[in-house]
Amino acid sequence: MLALTLDVAAPLLGCIPLLEDLYYADVTFGGEDVEQLAAARIGTVPSGLLPERHQLVFQASPSAGDVPTSDTAQRIIYRADLPVRPGLDPLCAPDELNRRPTTAGVLGPYVSLLTGHQDYVENAAFLSAVQAVASAARLREIRVLAESYARRFRARSDGDASPLARRSLLERITTAQGHLELELGYSVEIPADLATLIPSLRPTAYHSALYEAMGLIARAAAVSQTLQRLGNATAAELTSVESTELRAADRRRVRTVVAVTFITTVTATLGLLFAFFGINAKEVDEGRSMFDPAYVPVYGLIATVLVLGFLVYSVLHAVDRAALRRFAAPAPTWHGTHRLLAAELGTALLDGRPATVPRSRSANPPGAQDESPLAPPSL
Repeated sequence: MLALTLDVAAPLLGCIPLLEDLYYADVTFGGEDVEQLAAARIGTVPSGLLPERHQLVFQASPSAGDVPTSDTAQRIIYRADLPVRPGLDPLCAPDELNRRPTTAGVLGPYVSLLTGHQDYVENAAFLSAVQAVASAARLREIRVLAESYARRFRARSDGDASPLARRSLLERITTAQGHLELELGYSVEIPADLATLIPSLRPTAYHSALYEAMGLIARAAAVSQTLQRLGNATAAELTSVESTELRAADRRRVRTVVAVTFITTVTATLGLLFAFFGINAKEVDEGRSMFDPAYVPVYGLIATVLVLGFLVYSVLHAVDRAALRRFAAPAPTWHGTHRLLAAELGTALLDGRPATVPRSRSANPPGAQDESPLAPPSL
């Protein structure tokens, strides 16, 4: 933060060229510009001044005649010694700064003019300007970062990227969004409220008017809305990624269940078969092959058990489907309303199904009076 103070013994309107040069840092001190002078004072290398700036003009006004007129105030704030059209003066003049005959306060986005106020009010105005300029600079940085993350979100490739890569990108964007929202509230929105810290009317009135004149509150609301929309879009994309991962998990589970079921079925069948041939009974003849036709009843029994298992599964599946149909939610009322309109007026249905064509006028009996297409059907 760079601050430059000058005491000028000149008429108020004579300071307009100086204000213009100071705003664009087009002044030199001993051959050095403002940036070089500031860098030499703090022992660093010039790296460029930020575009956020605000100028304060203080003037003493011992009497009411010394208070500048509204035309003079607009010339100072616009840094142009030109008149203004009546009714086209959007400058901010807080009531608390203009309550006394010998005091005045007019604010613009880049220049503030205070006349006849005490030293503590001027000092508070200087601190408010410092905080407002810092908030404006941080708001610009937050907006640039928010736009960069929005571009990264829009430039993502969903087709070729794996769900893990998509989730990693979305998590980084979500984390950055949270930090930017916190920084926006801490650096811009909270500093806009000074009345909580300083119980004084004029400093708080100037502070609030300065943030309003610089447009910081409206710009912060726009950036906050951008961050919220980015968060909503990221949350929706994360839901899509989670759905993709759930479908992949379901497919893995189905493959695992099919493989385990197949192995269990085969091993259980062979277990039944080998258990039969392993018993010591007269039905098992050691001199016969296991493929002998005499063992057809045994194989038939095992096949019957397998078929019964599949039948039990099919019956339970049918019962579940019937229960789902029985407890399904009824169709919404607007569905029947749209069908009624389609039948009577030929309105297109939202579900894409062809609507019933309304009855033609030629179908009316001869001599019957034609009804309006918008008239309700007669009972």
